[in-house]
Parts: sequence; structure tokens; C-alpha cells
Amino acid sequence: MDYQRARASYDKLASSARLRRYRKNWLKVIDAFRRVYLKYPDNKEIAPRALFMMGRCYVELYGYSRRLSDIQEAIERYQVLVEKYPLSRLADDALYQMGQIYKMTGRPSSAIKAWKRILKDYPNGSHARLARHRLEALGIRFSKEKKKKVNNTQIKPKKKASNHKKKKKIAIIKDLKYWSDKDYTRVVVYSTGPVSIRKGIIPANKKKHLPKRFYLDLYPAYKKIGLPEYFRIHNGLLRSVRIAQFAPKTVRVVFDLEKTEKTKVFYLREPFRIVTDAFGAHYSKKTCLVRPSKSGKKYGKVKLSGKKLSLAQQLGLCVKTIVIDPGHGGKDPGARGPSGLKEKDVVLKIAKKLAKILKKELKCKVIMTRKSDRYLPLTQRTAIANSYKADLFISIHANAAPTRRLRGIETYYLNFALDEDAMRVAARENATSEKRIGELKSILNDILKNSKVNESSRLARKVQESIIYTLKRRYKNIRNLGVKQAPFFVLIGARMPSILVETSFISNPQEERRLRSPAYQEALARGIARGIEKYIEETQLAFKN
Repeated sequence: MDYQRARASYDKLASSARLRRYRKNWLKVIDAFRRVYLKYPDNKEIAPRALFMMGRCYVELYGYSRRLSDIQEAIERYQVLVEKYPLSRLADDALYQMGQIYKMTGRPSSAIKAWKRILKDYPNGSHARLARHRLEALGIRFSKEKKKKVNNTQIKPKKKASNHKKKKKIAIIKDLKYWSDKDYTRVVVYSTGPVSIRKGIIPANKKKHLPKRFYLDLYPAYKKIGLPEYFRIHNGLLRSVRIAQFAPKTVRVVFDLEKTEKTKVFYLREPFRIVTDAFGAHYSKKTCLVRPSKSGKKYGKVKLSGKKLSLAQQLGLCVKTIVIDPGHGGKDPGARGPSGLKEKDVVLKIAKKLAKILKKELKCKVIMTRKSDRYLPLTQRTAIANSYKADLFISIHANAAPTRRLRGIETYYLNFALDEDAMRVAARENATSEKRIGELKSILNDILKNSKVNESSRLARKVQESIIYTLKRRYKNIRNLGVKQAPFFVLIGARMPSILVETSFISNPQEERRLRSPAYQEALARGIARGIEKYIEETQLAFKN
């Protein structure tokens, strides 16, 4: 049996003073028990035993290594055992060991909680007496509440209201990824489910050579077994990111800051993830103010026009860098047409044509989030745009609907959806349900306060008008579905005007044939490029001499 073989390996290690001195031997045994646990996660006898032995091995390894990370690994194994297998005969054993570890590492309050839980949940367990003795040694007496009686009639506890909140499910913090540049870093923490987020600042400590730190407490949550505790970044903004089980049901993510000027935190769903953006002092500074006109002349001193101007117009900002985002890719094919055309393939071709036109005609720096058939998380696409300090972000997609009759072109910007069709499109592009999309309100309320909603709306109008004009000159039955707003994940967190273009319905047989055509792809690209050019010209011409 697998567990017996793993246990035999442990017994051999425990009986040899020579073998016990080497860390690799302990990790080998721990890995053997881990394989048992992963093989039998639903076996309520074997799985708890494997977890308990993993915790025990880490505790014994700590005796040699004195690494706090080893002791934390032990705690995590015991926590998983208790929460996942509460009816196991080893659950109270695990709680007792957790209390011992907490006391040993200077966390008496956590130790008390662990031992009290034994007496509350496992009063007849094998460790109840030991837990009571530990509490009494700390001057704490724990006794069960006596049931009150009046006139020999037992008073029953009041029933909880039927509308009481359900106990929040404990999530597992399973991964951490980051993307970094000189003045910008995005860190994404992935969770198996929703968590509450508490933010805080820890001042620098010069005596201990510790930098200023920013932290997020995520709860109720456990850190995944095997997830590294330390991520070295050291890019001038962040030294590193550390993640650990701070309390029994709280995971703390600590950001060691260097020259970070500002941080921004928000969360996304499906999968649930917490996004932290860190910005340097020079992130928002621009190196140019105006773009040459086609005649080669620069617009000199500015003069206000009669109509109300946008903020970008008032500042006369240029467009120097454009990020083009071909939707989907890799394992995410997007929508499929009746004859099998994949959205990820056609939007990549359109994006490449658009990039070529923008470089040649607008002399802009163009960055593509992907140049080949590869998968990119939605949060990474926006991070790429932010890291390049892009002036515009253009995400390209092909629409789809349950009925093949629907056709047309529409352009979106980030905001709350105002109709069911917009909600449907956002749900498909976000790969989530409409119910989940509705929950974005709490996120967007904060994000939209500082986002480029007005500029994105203006950019969307120019691009939509230009695409329709360009296509109608060459093709019949071009339907203008207009400019709409919806909560697209790919646009959340962008620090520049951002739009998502639904080029045509790939689910419509005629439009699928057109999307397959290089000439139609070229026309779409030219329409988008011309719309971008008009947006730039309108921004700058407001200040012509």
C-alpha cells in the first residue's frame, strides 16, 4: 500500500541519525506522503494520515533547519486536515500540534484558540485532557456552558433567523504571478474562491534593514501546499513579494517596497484573483506633447476652441504608443464559426494588419500583446499596456450569438452594461456568467472613479464610425450596432483610453466568410486605424494656431 511504503520510508529516516541531518532526505519522505494524499484525497482514512505525517515531518525537519518556513508548512498541513476532514480521529491531534507550534513560535493567542477548539469540537477526543492542561497552565479555565432550567423545563436555544448569512467558505490561495517594468509592476494572486481583503502599511525599520512594506490580508483562506513563500522582483519598485499563512484562516501577502509611489488593488472573478498595481514616481510623465500633422508641421501654441474640451484635449496630449490586443489565443480559441473558423486566428490576422498600418501611417510605436497563437490571462494583457505606458489600448474580437441571423459591428468601452446584448457579449468575452458580471458593480464603482471613461467613449465612437464608413464603401449589408458599454475584464485596470472592437459576428455564415477573407481583414484594420487617427487629430486640433 502507498501509505505503508511512505511510512516505512519515514521509519527508516527517523531511526538513522546520519540520514536525519540532510534536508533532502526529509523532503523526499514528505513528497512520498504528498503523493499519497494527492492520490487518495477522498479517502477519509488515508488522506488525513498522509497530511498528519507531512506536518510531523516538517516539525521534525524544523528541529534541524530552524527555518520558519518549515514550521509554517507544518501548520498548513494540519490546517487542511482539520478543515477538510473534521471527523477524522486525527483532527484533534492536528489541532493540538498546531497549538504546540504556535506556543513554541511566540503566538500564544493562536495556541489558545487551537486548544479551545479541541475542547469545544472534540471534548471526547484523545487530546482533550492535554489541551485542558495546556490552557490551565496558561491560567485559562475552559468549561462547557451549563444548560439553564426553569421550573424543570429546559430552555432551548433560540433558532437563528432564516436569513442569516452563511458561513463563508474557506478559499485556497493557489498561485501568484507578476509582470514588471521599470515604472510599473502588476502582481496577481489567484484564489479558489472569494476572499475578504484587508490592506495595511508597515513602516520601514532602518535598524533591521527592513523597507517600507504594504500588505494584503486575505481571509478566510489557506495558502496552498507547495506554493513558494518568496518571489524576488527587485526592479526598483518592489524588492520582493512574500506570501504566508499569517493566522489560522488568514493569508498575508507582503510587498517589500522600494521606490513605489502609488499602489492600486482590485479583484476579479472566475477565477477569483486579487490584482495589485504598483507605480513609480515617473510612471505618468509624458515625453512629448504634440504629434506632427501629415504636412509635417507641429501644432504650436494652443488656443481654445468654442466647444467644451475633454481633459486630453485641454492638455494637448499626444499618442506615442498603442497596444493592440488580439483576443483569446492558445488553449482559449474564442468563438467558432459555422465552418470552423476560430476567433483567436482571425483576430490575430486583423491585429497584425492594424499594427503594420499604424506603424507606417501614424509613425506610432505599436506593441502587440501576442504575436502568435499563445494563451494570455486577461490581467496580463492590461498589464502589458500599463508597463509600456501605452497611450491607447485596442482589444480586437469577433462577436458570436446563439442565432446565426445576428450580424454587425460594435465597439465597447469599460462601464456598466446598459442592455442584455451588451451583458451577453461581456459574459462571453469574460468566460463567465451574467450573474457574475452583475457582481462587478462593486469593483467598477471604485475603478471608474479614476479611469478614462470619457476618453474611451470618444475613442470608441471614432473607431466605430470609421469602421462602418470604410466597410460600406466595399461591402453590402453592413450593420452598425453602435458604441456600447460593458464590464470587460480585459479593460479593467488600464491606465489609458481603452476599447474592445467586435469586428463582425463569426457565428453568422456570411460574416464568417468575410472574416476569413484577407481583403475584409485589411478593410477592418484600415477602419480601426482611421478611427484612431481621427481621435488623435481631434485631440490635438482643438489647440491649433
